[in-house]
Amino acid sequence: MQTKWILPLALAGGLALPAIASLLPSDSAPNKVQEPKDSPKKKAKPLKIGSVLPKKLSLPDFDGKSHSFDDLRGKVVLVHFWSERCPAERHANPVFRAMQERYKGSKDVVMVGICSNQGELGEQPKKGTDHSKAYKALRKKVAKEKLNHLMLIDHGNKVSDLFAARTTPHCFVIDKKGKLSYSGALDDDPRGKKGKDATNYLVDVASALLADKRPEITTTKPYG
Repeated sequence: MQTKWILPLALAGGLALPAIASLLPSDSAPNKVQEPKDSPKKKAKPLKIGSVLPKKLSLPDFDGKSHSFDDLRGKVVLVHFWSERCPAERHANPVFRAMQERYKGSKDVVMVGICSNQGELGEQPKKGTDHSKAYKALRKKVAKEKLNHLMLIDHGNKVSDLFAARTTPHCFVIDKKGKLSYSGALDDDPRGKKGKDATNYLVDVASALLADKRPEITTTKPYG
């Protein structure tokens, strides 16, 4: 998944750490993520566990409609940074589909995918233009994988920078008050071998938050 993310979104499919790379399928390789050439030198201070999302944080969807994270207050928000090309998404996409089914119709939990891979996004459509012709490859992949939760576009990496997202999928959970409650891997099964025995960290954290409990695990090492 070659791109140009912000911050050290240094490696889209992963950070090229040997330990992480060894967990990927044999036919996959870590994918380097680069910064946009015109990205400012000064970076936004990344969120930490316990940080509250800044006000007025928003991103557009594929059709250019803006979605504000403020509007999601009162819900547990499951965020994942997503790539059309990253090999790790072969395992993640079916997990996301299962999560969609789990939270189907839920008023308390919402899933949000964020596309921050600049090489996959292409040029940002101008305001007032027809967005239907933009993001063709992303639209096609999302449809093929049957990902029907909210998918947003992060031109310029303002949100991936804020979250310090480094891989795809790098996952986060935001509580009902807009506070970052988890950062890390999707689950403990990067090779997709555990099946139903895998621990889905996002589901576990969401369950704890919905029960007004502190999650047992708040950080893990992301893979991808």
